[in-house]
Amino acid sequence: MDLIINSDKLQTLTDAGIIPANTPPAQVQLFAEACRQHSLSPFKKEIYLLSYNTREGTRYATIVGIDGLQQKAARTGRFAGVDQEQYDLLSNGSFKTSAELAAEKRLPISCTVTVYAIIGGVRCPFTATALFAEYYPAVVSGKDTWNKAATMPFNMIAKCARAKALRMAFADELAGLAIEEEKSAYEDKTIAAIEVNPASAIDADELRGQLELITDVDRLRTVYKSDAKYKQFADIFSQRAEAIRAQTIEA
Repeated sequence: MDLIINSDKLQTLTDAGIIPANTPPAQVQLFAEACRQHSLSPFKKEIYLLSYNTREGTRYATIVGIDGLQQKAARTGRFAGVDQEQYDLLSNGSFKTSAELAAEKRLPISCTVTVYAIIGGVRCPFTATALFAEYYPAVVSGKDTWNKAATMPFNMIAKCARAKALRMAFADELAGLAIEEEKSAYEDKTIAAIEVNPASAIDADELRGQLELITDVDRLRTVYKSDAKYKQFADIFSQRAEAIRAQTIEA
């Protein structure tokens, strides 16, 4: 694909929301080169450019859909399938299904996905885990109930985990591409919030209520380690752990 973005095409793509307004010319040409190398068309909305603000200034990310990532992987002829996603996977191999977590009215802590690629004639697994709190911190804290991740948490975090696994398995084809569901992670919103005010994003009473739903100490420990902000509430986690142990002894 030979894509040259002249002034007329740039205006068309800007009006369509494919390229942000006032994008520097050098960044536009980098985007055009990405379209060429990945054989994806911005005019078909297969790929687009997203701008976001960081402490260092405006940054840009080249975005495709999760289907686009998988299609590019399939084009290599080496894509060999993907396993069903696993939620809240622990070191002992146990995990939850989306149905189980939904029945417990809990958000997923993490999602793990394994993608397979043929390398040297061998079907090799590439496993990636995405932590929900890293991708959707505002949803976890209850500050963003309009985000799609608040209503479709399992679908959204599964896309993030699959994208990570696909990039691991097909780094030569997918390097530099992201999906929009990963936006909070590459914007570094979680880290920025922690540095400004470590505890402000979490309500202590709300956290206690959420932890009441956890009845396993190992799972409680996994939750605690999933987000650095929880260190500010170590006493609440300790109290819940003691309550769980006491309940176990009584049983």
